[in-house]
Amino acid sequence: MGQKQVKILVVDDEPDIREFITSYFGRRGVEVSTTPSGKEFLSMVRVSKPDLVLLDIKLKDISGIEALKLLREFDKETKVVIVTGQMYSEAEVKKIRALGVTEYLNKPLVLEELNGIVQSILGNKPLPPIKRVYKRVEIDGGLRQEAAHQLANLLGIIRNKCENFTSNLEDHVYKDKTDKELVKMSASIMKDIIETVDRATEVIQEKKDA
Repeated sequence: MGQKQVKILVVDDEPDIREFITSYFGRRGVEVSTTPSGKEFLSMVRVSKPDLVLLDIKLKDISGIEALKLLREFDKETKVVIVTGQMYSEAEVKKIRALGVTEYLNKPLVLEELNGIVQSILGNKPLPPIKRVYKRVEIDGGLRQEAAHQLANLLGIIRNKCENFTSNLEDHVYKDKTDKELVKMSASIMKDIIETVDRATEVIQEKKDA
């Protein structure tokens, strides 16, 4: 009998994040389902029974924290990893973990790091240490919390676009593409990166002028 296919549910209001995670784990034989809705997330858990949920706090309808509280009313077992660009104090993170969270990650996501965390959780191995530490950014410290959240997400978009493309090349996903087609794809990614950097620059300028 073959090994059971791993199922991950991604609950995030950002289409880019859902796309990156689906592409990355899909290439590795993982069944990935996604939703931007906290309410739909609860229904999907009941139906699909995922092995792991990657849950953002900022969602389209209810917050990820509220969705997690509702989940724990009928499901104490499903493993949940919080993935957020919001900045919280250590005390606030401790309260979130107490709701039944297996791991807590800050954006921007590094897909290879996320994969290591996921494999460790599903393999029941000790979790590797998270080297990246993010603290709440105070208003008088430069960037407001909202700006920090926006910049983290924009940086994640840039990194993951590049990582997805290079991983696809290494995995020979594009083996049927001509050199001309690959150059065109590269140019498209570079254009997206330029636009994303411009958006990040605008965020910084807006906060400087505020």
